[in-house]
Amino acid sequence: MQDDRKPGPTPRRGRPRSFDLDAATASALSALWTRGYEATTVEDLVRATGLAPSSLYAAFGSKRGVLEAALARYDRDREDLLAPLERGEAGLEDLRLFFATVRTGLTRPGAPGCFMVNTATEVAPRDERIAVHANRYRERVRDGIAAALTRAAALGEVAPAGAEELLGRARVVQAALFGVQVAARSGAVHEALATLGALESQVSRWAPLSAASPGGDGRP
Repeated sequence: MQDDRKPGPTPRRGRPRSFDLDAATASALSALWTRGYEATTVEDLVRATGLAPSSLYAAFGSKRGVLEAALARYDRDREDLLAPLERGEAGLEDLRLFFATVRTGLTRPGAPGCFMVNTATEVAPRDERIAVHANRYRERVRDGIAAALTRAAALGEVAPAGAEELLGRARVVQAALFGVQVAARSGAVHEALATLGALESQVSRWAPLSAASPGGDGRP
């Protein structure tokens, strides 16, 4: 692996940037998502961002600094995906919409899988700071699913359960979803989609018997 740090002159204090840092971060995120961290070279990042190497290092410090910025950007971009789980009102419908968005992402050309999950499996085992990013995201997904299931229980959409049981179910869903993302990244997109469908079916079976019965009132 190449050395991703490059010594150079410190930029003059107060000197304005001549480029859009947010746009450069988004371009770097796209490159890292497509190729993976190890396979993406500094030259790839230079091409993707359009920055001179000196500007890239001045902005991010190192290749690893680019990755951290990309992870922070990805986390921010997931707000529209996770907010309905965390702060929605519907319960199971919020979870179904989340699954639908995940399904769309699985077939996204050029960058299958979840960037955070991809990075967690590739980099986090040997990088504590990246592991913190990954664990924080995993916990956010888990807690968002738990919040949706808690609302579903309050609405009578799933059988009554205590907070610990609902959190346990959320852990099952989150773990399965991350497995789906790994499968997609490895090229097994059809298997990932099938697993997601099976997960949705499993969640639907958490409904109370009365809601699942043909008459809807608990009678056969």
